[in-house]
Amino acid sequence: MTSSNAGGTAKGARRSRLPRGTLSQEMIVQAAFRVADSSGMDKLTFSALGRELAAHPTAIYRHFRNKDELLLALIDALHEEALAHIPPPTDDWAHDLMQIAVHTHQAFLRHPRVGALAAARTARRENEFRTVERKLDCMRRAGLDDDDAARYYRVFADLVLSYSAMDASLASLSPELREADLRAWKTDYLTLPPDKFPNIARLAPQFKSLDDPQNFVTAVQAVIDTIRARAKARS
Repeated sequence: MTSSNAGGTAKGARRSRLPRGTLSQEMIVQAAFRVADSSGMDKLTFSALGRELAAHPTAIYRHFRNKDELLLALIDALHEEALAHIPPPTDDWAHDLMQIAVHTHQAFLRHPRVGALAAARTARRENEFRTVERKLDCMRRAGLDDDDAARYYRVFADLVLSYSAMDASLASLSPELREADLRAWKTDYLTLPPDKFPNIARLAPQFKSLDDPQNFVTAVQAVIDTIRARAKARS
């Protein structure tokens, strides 16, 4: 993978410009991940991409009209990365849904600065279509009718995307801020007066860490259990 850090080159040295016409959308997307992962989304500009790719920024505009179009391509690439790790379908729809959820979550956490922005956006591209198709297939195999399959797909997908984006947001914080937020649940909450906050005082010692991966699995399992109960009730 090409590094975006040019500090190791000799002073004044420049990488050779790419020959005209050699850039592709895939090259730009991979470079955008490198810039975003290392420097943050606010530093992801077409000028920064030009430096990363040794190309003139105008060459990038031939593939993406603006940064928002590039962001949607990055989100679709997250879906592609998740799909590459999701096992083929089995005869167990619930297992398959969990696999989709877990690998989507992991893809978001591998690229947290992009993942943090992904939940509310619709990429409307090939890999998003593929992951929607996989989820709907699970809903139908669960035994839901068409209306319920569409409804519970939406609930399941939004839970996975929003939870993954929230965890990505936490992961993308500076180490100092992230540690302060994680520590608060083991310090601040344990010192609250029980006469004012009796439930917190009772349960705070059992609170789970914000970044405990089992939190996400538990949330997904709760939705899967609801889908199973809904299908059983309609059968």
